Amino acid sequence: MSLKKWYWLLDIEECRTSQLNSGKMDIRFGTFNLYQFAAPPVAWYAPQNTYSDSDWFDKKAWVTAQLDEMACDVVGFQEVFSPDELKALVNAAGYPHFAVVDTPAKGDDGDNVYVGPVVAIASKFPLVSAEKVSFNDNSSQHLPLKEDTEFSRTPIRAEVQIDGAANAIVYVAHFKSKRPVSIPSDVCDNAAWDDRVLASMQARSIGNVASMLQRGAEASELYENISKDLHALSETPVVLLGDLNDNIHSIAIEALSNRGRVYDIDGVAWADLPIEAKVASYKLKLYDAFDMAPNPDGTARTPTHYHRGEGGTLDYVFVSNALNEKNNNAAGRVSGFDVYDAPLKNDGVSNKKQSDHAQVVATVAFN
Repeated sequence: MSLKKWYWLLDIEECRTSQLNSGKMDIRFGTFNLYQFAAPPVAWYAPQNTYSDSDWFDKKAWVTAQLDEMACDVVGFQEVFSPDELKALVNAAGYPHFAVVDTPAKGDDGDNVYVGPVVAIASKFPLVSAEKVSFNDNSSQHLPLKEDTEFSRTPIRAEVQIDGAANAIVYVAHFKSKRPVSIPSDVCDNAAWDDRVLASMQARSIGNVASMLQRGAEASELYENISKDLHALSETPVVLLGDLNDNIHSIAIEALSNRGRVYDIDGVAWADLPIEAKVASYKLKLYDAFDMAPNPDGTARTPTHYHRGEGGTLDYVFVSNALNEKNNNAAGRVSGFDVYDAPLKNDGVSNKKQSDHAQVVATVAFN
């Protein structure tokens, strides 16, 4: 370890001690899509998708450097195919606490080909618990879903023991992508191309709706789980870290956050509701950390992903009302919001060695 980094770590520890003594603490929560974190010889989705030894070395070095720059206390990761290797990396980077709740899924193309990544959480503070978030029956009862519908990647619910501040419940999620679900065509291989193209385009249309439905169901199911915490533990800070694969104005994000205006509760107009009902509604929302952080200059949101040259936001930090500064009983507030988008710049380095997503970090100032 360099002398410069050693002094930096001492400064951080000195700052932590000072914050503990003052009864206040700043905690940084980040979300980090790693882009296929798969230690060779593991391949992702197809046998040819692997890292060479030198590329893997570069990839790990970049992830370590990026964690250094983010300077987070708690990080949620997506696209993890090699959790043991990630655990070793984050432990060496100063995160002694690490958890996954699922196992990467193998495909049919060989022992080393995996088709299902997992999410992970790393923390500088102890993890009291780390549990799977289950897909319940509620969505299946009200939405046109298959009986065996599950999360495409199982989310994590973790309780983090934050010294000198309130414990926090942290969720880590990775929703279904916008890529169309593969729908088989009924047209035989020797049919005319005109017919084959027609059937393929029709199947693609259905696949897009199936993808949207899966992502929306995941959002609704995750909200159902989170809302139970918001209801039963309203004074406990809840933080969601995730690549949610949809834009901020999408139905999926609305289903997850309930951020939109509430016009009535159980048929009673908002204006006629008692104050306790209105307060309860605020407690059951999730708040976008970008909107909660100070932004006196009105700076536009920095994209976290680009598709065909167009930037958008897919990666989020959401917080509960316990971290809403408008709440008189808040345990803290969002005091900063940062997007680390250097890997998205045209730097000549492939996504494989870095990531195709920016990293998002929210700083929470606990009281």
